[in-house]
Amino acid sequence: LTMNEMKNVLLFGYGKMGSSIARGWMLKQLEFNFFIIEKEAALRKIAHKDGFKAYPNTNFLHESENLKKIDIIFLAVKPQQMEDTVKNFSNFIFSELVFISIAAGLSFSWFRKKINNDIKLVRAMPNLPASIGFGVTGYCKSKNLSEEDNKDVYALLSAFSKIIFLNNESLIDNVTAISGSGPGYIFYLVEVLTQIAIDQGLKVKDAKTLARETLIGSARLIETSDIDTKTLKDNVTSPGGTTEAGLQVLESETNGLYPLLKLTIKNAIKRAKELNYDG
Repeated sequence: LTMNEMKNVLLFGYGKMGSSIARGWMLKQLEFNFFIIEKEAALRKIAHKDGFKAYPNTNFLHESENLKKIDIIFLAVKPQQMEDTVKNFSNFIFSELVFISIAAGLSFSWFRKKINNDIKLVRAMPNLPASIGFGVTGYCKSKNLSEEDNKDVYALLSAFSKIIFLNNESLIDNVTAISGSGPGYIFYLVEVLTQIAIDQGLKVKDAKTLARETLIGSARLIETSDIDTKTLKDNVTSPGGTTEAGLQVLESETNGLYPLLKLTIKNAIKRAKELNYDG
């Protein structure tokens, strides 16, 4: 493909998530032209260092680039900045343009009200490990995307994470609660294991190493073996042994890990629904 035949992707926002996503695109050497819109000069500087063309707003972009057409707009700004961001699009032609938003809580209907009723729209929920190329992203889309649009969206999202397609917009809240917020739960698990090890008399440094490496090693085992997690668990649980004794508490139906995490997820979903905003 020549430069002119390649599609133009406009990324709004080069903060933590935006920059992580863009670096994922760079690593995969995708067949798109990328342009960054970022109002913070310091973040634009980082984008330039990363090899992108970055501009403070769309006016600057249009003045310095002879862009006939923008094909995809990827919105990686915070939900509270979205209102200002979408004002940039009043003079765009919408029939071909695909919008991809990773803003939690901003629904399809919000974007339709703010931009245009017939826009092509994708809502995606990536998570923090996407910043190192190990993320997972759930996404849903409006019904008006073409086959080619779908391919482009797939290429852009799968560059920085594994992806799952949701056939219903409301499931985005569940994804937010499980994988979006999930890294926080996992980090807390390591924090708690560390603290308990310290309480039991281990040195702080040693406690940290034991907790962290246990999680990392177990995760690697899940990743590299074809065995499902239940079997892996059973394999380390000798009858009458220490793991079994510990699991008796964790697997308790009344106050074990299942009811506790169920409550955790429920509360996160509730909050995600409260944050949902139709405009």
